[in-house]
Amino acid sequence: MKKILIIEDDQKISMALSVRLKSKGYEVGCAFDGSQGVNLAVKNEPDLIILDISMPAGGGFLAAERLRNLANTANTPIVFITASKEPGLKEKARDLGAFAFLEKPFDARSLLAIIRRALGEPVPAGT
Repeated sequence: MKKILIIEDDQKISMALSVRLKSKGYEVGCAFDGSQGVNLAVKNEPDLIILDISMPAGGGFLAAERLRNLANTANTPIVFITASKEPGLKEKARDLGAFAFLEKPFDARSLLAIIRRALGEPVPAGT
């Protein structure tokens, strides 16, 4: 079973994503700030990380930098999500090796298709 770590400070978003992903057969862990997320990623070695950009205790970009510098998470695909409309975020995410970048609110089916592609799984037609 593929493991996904959601690092998102909005617990409603995190729980909604968790329920949806578990229903698709993924093992899901949640962290509510960047520091906790890095610690969980090191401990659990997820196959994919969904990472919010704006969070307390080290934002998503700081967490991504830390993850990229650790041997067991350096190559883990990261899908960045954000509600921020600040210019340059997509480029910064790309510079940190993002697999994908989504603005909130995002379409859950699109996110699932991105996750499947990142994990090397087949993506059903029409998604």
